[in-house]
Amino acid sequence: MLLSMTRRFATPIVAATAAMGLLLGGAVTAAAADPPPPASSGDQSADNLRWNLGLTAVNGTAVDPATPGVNIVHPGDTVTYTAKIWKTAGIGRYMTAIRQIQPAGFQYLSHTVSKQSNVTSEGAAGVKATCTGGGCNSVPILGTKGYLDNVNFDVTYKIPTTQPFGDYNAGFVFDVYAFSTQSGANPAGAWVRVVDPSVNTTADLQVPATAKTGTPVDLTANVGPANAVGTVQFKDGAANIGGPVGVANGNATLSHTFDSVGAHNISAVFTGGPGFHDSTSGVKTVDVTADTSTAIQVAATALVGDDVQVTATVTPATAVGTVQFKDGATNVGEPVPVVNGTASITRKFDEAGTHSFVGVFTGTAGFTDSVSPPAELIVKDADWGTTTTVLEPVTAVVGTSVNLSATVHPIPSGGTVKFLVNGTEVGTAPVGTGDGVAILPHTFGAAGTANVVAEFTGTTGFTGSTSPGFTVTVTEPDTREATTTALAVTGNAAVGQAMQFKATVAPAGANGTVQFKVGTTPIGGPVAVVNGVATMSHTFAEEGTYGVTATFIGGAGFKDSVSGPSVVNVAAAGTPGGTGSLDTGSLSSLFGS
Repeated sequence: MLLSMTRRFATPIVAATAAMGLLLGGAVTAAAADPPPPASSGDQSADNLRWNLGLTAVNGTAVDPATPGVNIVHPGDTVTYTAKIWKTAGIGRYMTAIRQIQPAGFQYLSHTVSKQSNVTSEGAAGVKATCTGGGCNSVPILGTKGYLDNVNFDVTYKIPTTQPFGDYNAGFVFDVYAFSTQSGANPAGAWVRVVDPSVNTTADLQVPATAKTGTPVDLTANVGPANAVGTVQFKDGAANIGGPVGVANGNATLSHTFDSVGAHNISAVFTGGPGFHDSTSGVKTVDVTADTSTAIQVAATALVGDDVQVTATVTPATAVGTVQFKDGATNVGEPVPVVNGTASITRKFDEAGTHSFVGVFTGTAGFTDSVSPPAELIVKDADWGTTTTVLEPVTAVVGTSVNLSATVHPIPSGGTVKFLVNGTEVGTAPVGTGDGVAILPHTFGAAGTANVVAEFTGTTGFTGSTSPGFTVTVTEPDTREATTTALAVTGNAAVGQAMQFKATVAPAGANGTVQFKVGTTPIGGPVAVVNGVATMSHTFAEEGTYGVTATFIGGAGFKDSVSGPSVVNVAAAGTPGGTGSLDTGSLSSLFGS
C-alpha cells in the first residue's frame, strides 16, 4: 500500500518519466545466433494489475508469440503487437493513457483498441491511446475518462525495406490514476529479429587439374541450394572468362580453351537473382601446358671446312625451353635456349662423311618436351677449281664449218662445255677426260668480229668455270680470181753490177703490185704491175748465193701469188759473172692467196 500511496501522490512526475521512457523505447541489438529473443514480454505486474506486450501477427497472419521463431521477420513485412492490461483483484484502476513504443525504425500503420479510444501517433514517442466515448469511465477527481480495469491495444507496424538486420525490442507504458509512476516498460522485452530474406548460397568449383592449350575443357560451378537463381562469372585471376553463365538446376558450365601456359587460378562468382545471396567459390588451379613439335633444318650437303648451321624450329613459337642438338647419339655442344621459336648451332667438319642431326627440346614453364625427326647432312671434300680457255679458231669464213674448241684445267672426270657466240648458246660438247678438251663444230653466219665464250658446267669433284671472251675474225668467202707470178733475173751477176728483176703476172690484166725480195729482205718498195709485168734493177754488194722472189699483191678482184725463188750466184767485183738467169717459174699453187 505504501507503493500505491506513493504513486497516487507522484502524479506530476508521471508525464516526464513517461516521456523519458518513450525516448528510450524500441531498443535494437545486433542479431544473435538462433533462437531469437522472446516475442513477448510475458505477464508483468503493476500492483493489482497485470500487463503483457507480445507479437500477435506477421503480415496479417496471427502468430503465437510463445512459438519459437515466429518473430523472425524480414524487411518489408508488417508486424502487429498486442498490449493487454487487466485487473487481478482488489479495487478498480483507471488507465488515463496507454502507449506502445515501436521498435526503432518501424513505421506505424494502424491500430485497434478494445474500447472506444482516441489514438495518435507521436513518432518516436510511440502510439498513444486515450479512452473516449460511452465505453469509458470517469476518473475520480480528474474528471477525465479512462480505461477501467482492462484494455487491449493492437498496433501494426511496417518494417522498412531498408531496415538493417538485427534484433528489435518494443515498449509498452501506461498511466494509472493514483499511481505515482508510469507503469509498463520500454523496452518491454517483446522482440522481433529482422533477417535478410535472401537465401545464402554456396559456389563449389569443379575444374580439371591440368589442361592443354588449344583443347577445350569444362569449368563447372555447383551452386547451392539447387533452386538458386542467378548467373556465374568464371574468372582467371582477376580477368573474366567469357560472360556470365546462367545457373540451371544448381549448375553452370562453361567450355573454355586456354591460350597460355602456366598456373591459372580459376574461381566462380555467383551473382544471385531475387531471393538469393551472392557467393564466391574457392580458387582452384589449372596447370595449363602446351604440346610442342620440333623440326631440324640443315643443308643437304656441305664441304669439309665449311661453316654449317643447324637450326631447330619449335612450335609454338612462344615455347620456352632449350634444344640439345645430337649427331646420331652424340650431343653436339650444350643445350641452346629457344628464342622466338628457334635455336641454332654452327659447326665445321674436318672430313667427308654422313651426319644425322636430331633436336631434343626440353620444355619449361608449361611446354612439353618434343624430339625432331632426323635430318641428314652429307659432308664432301671440296671440289677442284677449274679454268676454262677457248683455243680456236682465230679466223673463220662465213658458211664454212670450223671447230670451236676449249680446254679445261685441271682435266676433270667428266662434264660438258657450253659454247656461246656473242652471248647466245650455240651448243654443248663433252670434255675429254684424257685431254680436257671440248670441241664443237660451228658455222658462222655473218662476217665481222665474233666473241666466243666457253662455260664448263662442272662435275663431281670439279667446280664450273667460264672462259674469258675469245675473238674470232669472220670473213666473207674469197671470190677473187687466182693469179700466178713468174720471176726472171738477168744481167752480170757480180758485185757492183746492176741486174734486172722481172715479174710476169698472169692473167695479164691483173692489177696490183709486186714486192721483190732477196731472201726475206724487201728490195725497194712495191712495183706496180703494168700489162702483167713489173720490173726493177738491183745491185748486189757482196758476193755469194742469193735467193730472189717476187710477191704479187693483188688489187681488187685478184688473189695474191708468189714466184718461185731464183738463185743468183754473185761473183766478186771485177770478175765476170754469169749473164743468164734461173727462172723457177710461179709458185702460185703453193704460195698464192
